[in-house]
Amino acid sequence: MARPPRTWSLATSVEAVPGATILSAHGRIGIRTARAFADALAAAGAGPVVIDLTGVDYISGPGLTALRDAASVGSRRAVVCGLQEAVRITLELAGLLDDLPAEHTRETALARLSG
Repeated sequence: MARPPRTWSLATSVEAVPGATILSAHGRIGIRTARAFADALAAAGAGPVVIDLTGVDYISGPGLTALRDAASVGSRRAVVCGLQEAVRITLELAGLLDDLPAEHTRETALARLSG
């Protein structure tokens, strides 16, 4: 049976929790969706943010740029979590994980921000 074609859609949500904001993304972050991802990161504010990419199976250059920019806003502290293997490898090869810490879960990411 043939697999259905993947679509280039992205859904994001922002949730305020004590001490941080959580941005969750679901879909693919590529040339067609990177702007929406960057806008969602901006909407998360300038405070500590957990960027939950559990639902992201692909990220390309424009998405990496949005993550890099989000992590370097003023003194903002950001942590990514829930990286699928392909996304983790892409962030690692791009050198992004040198400056943007990664955790396995949302809970450990929040703990890292508070500690």
